[in-house]
Order: sequence, then structure tokens, then C-alpha cells
Amino acid sequence: MSYSRVKIAARLRPAIPGEQHDNAIRVRRTDSGSAIIVDNPRDPSQTFNYPFTSCYDELSTQDEIFENDVKPLINLAFSGMTVTVFAYGVTSSGKTHTMQGSKQQPGIIPRAVQEIFHRSTSLGAATSLGISYMEIYKDEVYDLLVDRETAIKLPVRENEHGKVFVANLSVLPLRTIEEFEQAFSRANKQRSVGSTNLNSVSSRSHAILTLHVNVTDPANNMTLSGKLNLVDLAGSENNKLTGNDASRMAESAAINKSLSVLGQVVHALNQGASRIPYRNSKLTRILQDALGGNSIGLLICNLAPGTKFRQDTLNTLNFAVRTKNIQNKPLVNQQAFILASATAGPSLAPVQPLPARPIPGPSQTTQTSRLPGPRPSRVPRISNISAGPRSSLTFSSLLPPAVKVEEKQPSVPAHLTEEEINARIAKAVELEVARRLEEREKQRREEEEAAAASRSQSMSMNDEQTSSLQSLPSGVLTPLLKQRQNHEDELKQRLEELESKFENGSKDMRLANVLSPISRKKTGRAYVSLARAQTQKNNLEVALELYRKAETYVPDNVKLKERIIEIEWAVKHDRPFRPSPKKPHRAHSRRAKSGNGKHKLAPADEAEEEDADGSSKENARGEASGSAKRRRRIKSGDGEPGTPPKKRRLVKFEEGC
Repeated sequence: MSYSRVKIAARLRPAIPGEQHDNAIRVRRTDSGSAIIVDNPRDPSQTFNYPFTSCYDELSTQDEIFENDVKPLINLAFSGMTVTVFAYGVTSSGKTHTMQGSKQQPGIIPRAVQEIFHRSTSLGAATSLGISYMEIYKDEVYDLLVDRETAIKLPVRENEHGKVFVANLSVLPLRTIEEFEQAFSRANKQRSVGSTNLNSVSSRSHAILTLHVNVTDPANNMTLSGKLNLVDLAGSENNKLTGNDASRMAESAAINKSLSVLGQVVHALNQGASRIPYRNSKLTRILQDALGGNSIGLLICNLAPGTKFRQDTLNTLNFAVRTKNIQNKPLVNQQAFILASATAGPSLAPVQPLPARPIPGPSQTTQTSRLPGPRPSRVPRISNISAGPRSSLTFSSLLPPAVKVEEKQPSVPAHLTEEEINARIAKAVELEVARRLEEREKQRREEEEAAAASRSQSMSMNDEQTSSLQSLPSGVLTPLLKQRQNHEDELKQRLEELESKFENGSKDMRLANVLSPISRKKTGRAYVSLARAQTQKNNLEVALELYRKAETYVPDNVKLKERIIEIEWAVKHDRPFRPSPKKPHRAHSRRAKSGNGKHKLAPADEAEEEDADGSSKENARGEASGSAKRRRRIKSGDGEPGTPPKKRRLVKFEEGC
């Protein structure tokens, strides 16, 4: 099986009179190909390069686009393949002009129909043509070939072969180009359009025109069924620029949502995701064949040169870059040629090689009854359609998918009326509802029985406990209950203390997180000084609280934690606080020998000074380095002039040692 990537063609429309543009979007053609060049809006010195299959500038014509990109695909439709061409771009970028055009400059659709009629007459095999035309308005599908006032919502279905189709969509057989022009002009008048600040005739819906091509070859006993889908997508809108009212806002939201789902589908296909979100929008559901399916795709990106569309233009080009990586698997839709006598009903006349006979489409029959219902639109529509066959539905272009299958008789008799079908549906719904109600009632009874059993079991256990308690002599449980009450009171008090401690600690912790490391150390020292003063006054509880606050600012200080443990023990046992003796440092012992006692600290003070900072050596690095320099000068004999004699003798004694 061969793979085919989606082809990309980009077209830049001319500037509208009065539109602001800076020539930042250009078309560059080289020997290797063509590309769209866009200046970076943030840095004009940089440019973005988007190489595509075909690129057209402002001077390009409708004929160039059709001859270069669309006309070669029509041959594939006559070969039994499905071809999809869709125009994509921001609102007012020229999508509808590219697809439909005007009388002076016909677009892709009229040119494709003219080319198909020309090919059908030049072929030796029998060919039958037909069209179907639908719009997707607010994520609902409507038939544009029927009267606007009686149009109903059409469901999107999937047959047993996995092919997606729109149920009850009419197919109009074509014999001449004039028939197509009349039908197409009438259908375009029924399409939903509106006026915005950016476009006076803005499309408010996605339009999909399908050209059915059936080529019958009796010599080879085969029928090839090809389709050409021409899609005119509604443009994405920025509601800040369009000035939409409430109704237009709802339409714009539906358009943007469907285009967003289209982007999600493209992204999922590029990522190789296991689930592709086709079902999130009816647009992507219908275009499933063109996006990773069995169709050959061509995406025409319409670009607007205005500066206000710059970001939308970049989004369109990025979408095109992702789309061109999608791989489709084209298939030839063919089936064995079936004689008319085998498929035609008893009321039909014998069929010639080019008949207009009813052939069931994908999971469809010739029954043309429609479900009544109003169509939501900008103009209220009342549905008064009556049941009955439509002549436009009996067309031989709707064929099964690209497999050889035999015709099957419809499971529902063709003579059933709409009332009989509705009665059958209502009966089936009633049976399903009754079945579900019976299941819910059965489940409810089971739950009630289980609840009653659990209640009876708990009541029996309570009765047993009550009887066992009543059998005990009086006064036995009183001490136990009192002890339990005391234990509960103690636990409650402890919980309250922990809660208050946690609240206070959380406040200090938040404050400590805000301060810098130096500020935290200073704050911890301040709390230690206050705690030391309260300790001297024998206010151990207050001192303990201050030490705990100091711990919040210096949590890694081990000595401070030891001091807190000692004070907690003294408070708990109601004992006077006696700090544990600490061995003095070597430098302090030397100062004590030298008689310089005024710099010597008591053990308790020494510990408290170090409690304020776990890294006291680092904080006093300047002092330590200065004292070390003095000691080196003393050892070398270059002491200061005012050095006391005792200190010099101490140095000599050390040297003698």
C-alpha cells in the first residue's frame, strides 16, 4: 500500500484599499522550489521561511492555481479515488474567492465541474455525475440543496466498513453544466453568511461540495467510484477585531472550536497518537478521509497581507507545515458491475448502461423520510417537511467503499412510512427504558437488604455489649472511666499546646523565610540574649519560649537544641536550671594563664554566645584572623609597643616549652 502526503499550496491575496500592510509577507521562487517569507514581527531583521509545493503571490490568477494544483487531481477522481481540496485561512483572506470566484474570475469549483464534464465526454466508458452540498453551521450539518425553511439537522454516521457519511444527504444528478450552475447558485443563497468589521460577506459556516464520479466499464465488469470534495472552511476570527454581536459571537465560537479541533487532529497525527480526536467536531469527522484516511489531500492556505492579521498568518503557515507531514493511504473504490435486474425493485423499469437508479450508499437505503426538527440559524426556520421520496436521492453515484461486495437487501422494508418507523423506534426506546428501570429497582432492593442486614447485626452486637456490662457488679467501672477521662483531658491539653506551638512556629517560620541569612542570625542572637536575661531571672518558661523562637531562625544549631532540652527538663520536673559545664577552648585557657581574666567567659555565657549562631567561627572570622596575626607577631618577637610584660613572658615560656 502506497502512502501519499497532503500537498500544500499557499496564496497571498492583494491588499484591500485602505488596508495597512508593510510588505512583510513575500513569495520567493528558486530553482529548488517556492517558499513564503515572513518577517519576524518582533525582530524585522529575522525572517521565517515556509517552503511549500506551490506558492502564489498577489499577481497570481485563478487559472494558475487550478491548472497547476487542482486539475491533475481530477484524473485521480476518474480513477476511483477520493480527492479533497480545502481552503484554510483567517477571515477575509480570500478562501471563498479561491473556491467559488466570480463570473469574471471563476474559482476552483466551477472550473473543476467544467473539467469533469469535459473528461466524461472524452472517455469511452459510461460516466455518471452528481453533486451533494452541505454546510456545517454551529457544529450541525445542513443540506444546502433543499429548501432553507425545511432543512433539518443531518446526523453523521459510520457504516460497517468504517466509512463516515452524512445520513439523508441529497445527491443531485448532473447532466449538463447549466444544471450545476442553477443548483449551485440556489444553494449558495441558502448558505449562512454575515457581516463583520473585517468582511462584509463573511462565511459563518464550513461548506463542503462533493462531486461524485462513477465510471462503468462493462468490458472489465467493474465500476469505479471517485469523489472530489471541495471544502470552503470558515475563517478563524479574532473577536476584538470583528466587532461581533451576541449571535455572531456564538457563530465565531463554533468556527474557532472546529478549527481548533482540526489543529488537534493534525497534531495527533504528527505525534503518532493512539487516539485521534476526529469525533470532537463534525468537521473533522467528515474530513477524516482527507486527514490520515484513504483520500488524496490538497490544502490551500490563503494569506492576508495586513499587519493586523500577522499573527493569524503565522498560525496558518504553522498549521500548513504540520499538515504536510500527514500521510494518507489512497484506495481505489471499485466494485463488480451488477446487472440492473439483480438490484432494481419491481416498480423500476429496465436500466440502461447509464441509468439514474437508486443504489444504496454506505449503510443507506432508498428510503428518504426525514426526521422533523427546526434548524438553528440566524433566521428562525420552521420545519414542516412531510414524509415522501425525493427524486434527488435516487442517483447512482453513491457506492460502497473500495471493496468488492454484493448488494444486500435493506434490513428495513422500503414500504414503511415515517409513522411506522417512529412507532418502532418508540417501542424500542420504551423496552430499553423499562429494562433499565427494572435493573435499577433490583439494585436498589439489594442495597436495602444489605443495609438492613448490617443494621440488624450492629443492633445485636450492641445488645450483647449492654447485657455484658449490666452483668458486672456496680462500682467496678468507675475507676476505669475516671482514668480514661483524665487521659482524654491530658491528650486534649497536649493537643491544644501543640496547636498553639504550631501556629506560633508557623508565623516565625514564614518570617524567617523572608529574612536573609545574616538577618536570621542577628534575630536569633537577639532572642538568645532575651532568653539569657529571663534565665537569670529564673523565668524558665519565658526563656524556653524565646529559645524556641531563636531555634526557628537558626534551626541547624545543635548547642541551641541542647539548651532547649535542658530547660524543658527543668520546667517539666520543677527544678532550677543549671547549665551543663563546658570545657573551655585552648585559647581561653591560655588567656586564663596569662592573667587576662577580663576576656574570659563563664561556661554558661560561652554556651549561650555559641547558641545564637551554629557557625560562630565563621561569624567571628575577622576577630580570629586578627588574634592569629598578633600571636604570630608575638612568636616572631615583633610585638606591639604596648604589649604587657606578662603577655611577653607567657610567649617566652611557650617558646621554651
